[in-house]
Amino acid sequence: MNKVYVLDDEKVLANSLKIALEDFGFSSFAFYTADDFFKKVNTEEPDIAIIDLRLPDMNGLDVLKTIKNISKDIEVIMITAHGDIHSAIAAIKAGAYDFINKPFELDEMLHIVEKCIAEKKSKQEIEHLRNKTYKSSDIGKLIGISPKLNELLKTVEIVAKHDSTVLITGESGVGKELIAKALHNESLRKNEKFIDINCSSMPEHLLETELFGYEKGAFTDAKNRKPGLIELADKGTLFLDEIGDMPLQLQPKLLRFLENKTFRRIGGKEEIKVDVRIVAATNRDLKQLVEEGKFRSDFYYRLNIIPIEVPPLRERISDIPLLADYFLKNYSKKFGKNLAFDDGVVEIFKHYSWPGNVRELKNIIERLALLATENFISLDMLPSEMKEIKGETLNNLEYKLLLYEKQLIEGALVEADGVKQKAAEILGISRHSLKRRLAKINEILGN
Repeated sequence: MNKVYVLDDEKVLANSLKIALEDFGFSSFAFYTADDFFKKVNTEEPDIAIIDLRLPDMNGLDVLKTIKNISKDIEVIMITAHGDIHSAIAAIKAGAYDFINKPFELDEMLHIVEKCIAEKKSKQEIEHLRNKTYKSSDIGKLIGISPKLNELLKTVEIVAKHDSTVLITGESGVGKELIAKALHNESLRKNEKFIDINCSSMPEHLLETELFGYEKGAFTDAKNRKPGLIELADKGTLFLDEIGDMPLQLQPKLLRFLENKTFRRIGGKEEIKVDVRIVAATNRDLKQLVEEGKFRSDFYYRLNIIPIEVPPLRERISDIPLLADYFLKNYSKKFGKNLAFDDGVVEIFKHYSWPGNVRELKNIIERLALLATENFISLDMLPSEMKEIKGETLNNLEYKLLLYEKQLIEGALVEADGVKQKAAEILGISRHSLKRRLAKINEILGN
């Protein structure tokens, strides 16, 4: 049962909140002084603390800071006097989850508490998944909880047990090589070699010799026989990365090998038979290359027996917090730091389009971790293009306040059964102001 502590010297309000929270299913305690509050906190930590800003024996902001020193896992909701926006801003900066102005409805507070608990649960699930040991070392690096990733991993698990040729497609930076390694490590070939070659990294004649090898005397510098990567990968897996860049003239020779698993070294006459599984990958549209005459259609269809498409990061939004946390932990360890993300940073990550996908996320976090001079990554440290959400450049506090305003409006609309005039009256503003503010918020943050 989640524990919520209430600290307010207004005994009627504190006890009313306690009773409402208990009716809602929480374990709750009411305190009227900071001294009594901390006696309890030091023996039994709550999940959430609801703190009045003005207390008889201690300033509410000091209580907040002390709580955060005790445990960063305790979320704090501040109660402020109406119009005391400067104190609310100071509370957010000090790490408060949210703030609510007096007077307020109990349902409004319960909504905030429920939302906070849900977010805490989500963070705990992410932490659990981040620390989970996956069945395979490389498939574990494809971290996430999104439906698209789960579907991808299920496909990998099924396909890995068979020897059919696989074509992995997806944008640059999505993790195609990790999928290829996962296919190998989940297969019956896992104890044999995994050999990879980038088809775009060398000219045609060098790529041919690397793949097929050569006999002594095959050309001027061929002083000894050299086995190729196909031969060296016997019993294992050969990963052909950037297959879309393979020279057109070399494709028939590789097609012949795919069809009968035999080949000849350059300059050789002997047919060599090997048992190799081929996994290929590309970020290019092979169908279009076929139409343009830059890729053989028979080679394409022979490669595309089992297609696996890796989704871009922008289609895996729920995976972004987990991936960001994973990379930050790794780079914190690498650079000898103890880093955490400041409020709002991961939310900005979730709104960014990530054209470079997981690789871009990894590189940005490496840079931020290296340059960090304090123990947190703040929104102000992010690249300017990342802070521009639909044309608006926001700092950490502006982003938090905008989210809070959106929550207030949405809460009022729920209470008013969607009637904007009634919601505006609840908020104490005009209907025109409500529509204008909601349109502005949705323009910046998205619906």
